[in-house]
Amino acid sequence: MKRILMLAYATALCGCAGMSAEKCSSADWFWLGQRDGYSAAPPYTGSMLDTYTAECSVHGTKPDAEAYAKGLESGQWNRLLWWGPPGGRKSRHG
Repeated sequence: MKRILMLAYATALCGCAGMSAEKCSSADWFWLGQRDGYSAAPPYTGSMLDTYTAECSVHGTKPDAEAYAKGLESGQWNRLLWWGPPGGRKSRHG
């Protein structure tokens, strides 16, 4: 019974998360794309943009997909330069 209550509580908390109207309208979409591109594991699908689009559509706004895509590409290159090809966990510093 405790497990069911804890699961229900965790699910309710996750359902409340999302971008506010203010964050959707003032977000730096290039930076968000860059962060997602650097931190995402391959393959880079851009699925976070779908999540942002769904969250912002509730507020009647939508992300700047072009800026996000440019940032995503930049983040992917930074990840590649720092960590090497996918599967390699070697930094430039050894």
